[in-house]
Amino acid sequence: MERKENFSEYCHDYLCEQLDAYEGCDCYACDLAYKLCEGCNIDGTLTYSTFTAKCYLQAWWDDCSDFSDFEKWNFGERTNPFENPEAYMVRMVIEGIYQLLASCECLQKVWDEEIELTPELIRQIKEETPETISFA
Repeated sequence: MERKENFSEYCHDYLCEQLDAYEGCDCYACDLAYKLCEGCNIDGTLTYSTFTAKCYLQAWWDDCSDFSDFEKWNFGERTNPFENPEAYMVRMVIEGIYQLLASCECLQKVWDEEIELTPELIRQIKEETPETISFA
């Protein structure tokens, strides 16, 4: 994946690529972000380079601050991005994709239901995905 400076754009592009790769798969709508990110979550990296992950986090520093507050508010603790930048980036992207998917009207209707990623649903998700992420 080519490097994007903008966090929302990176998450959106990653989401769209993964949706296409998972066409035909079944999962619960509320778990879709975790399904789409299972590879990077297992590997613990999106970049396979600590230096590159640090560059992303530096470019996304304001988003990192928002994500840190989000973590504290929702999980009771903050992850230190300096301890493992690659893992921090993965956590951030998974949550960013989760936020994008939660904003899709077509998924809100079936959030607690099992869905199949049909070509039509993938098209709808891509059309309804907002351009920016808010951790607020």
